Amino acid sequence: MKKRILMTLFAISASLLTFLATTISASACWLFLYQPQEPKCLRKE
Repeated sequence: MKKRILMTLFAISASLLTFLATTISASACWLFLYQPQEPKCLRKE
């Protein structure tokens, strides 16, 4: 009985951590795509 509860707990934890890792990595990819405009005072012309 105790082993079954632990295995269920580990499975739920693994699922939640996988979801969390996927969410964090997806948002990091979006941050890479964001390119703000360069201020005029920093441009080398």
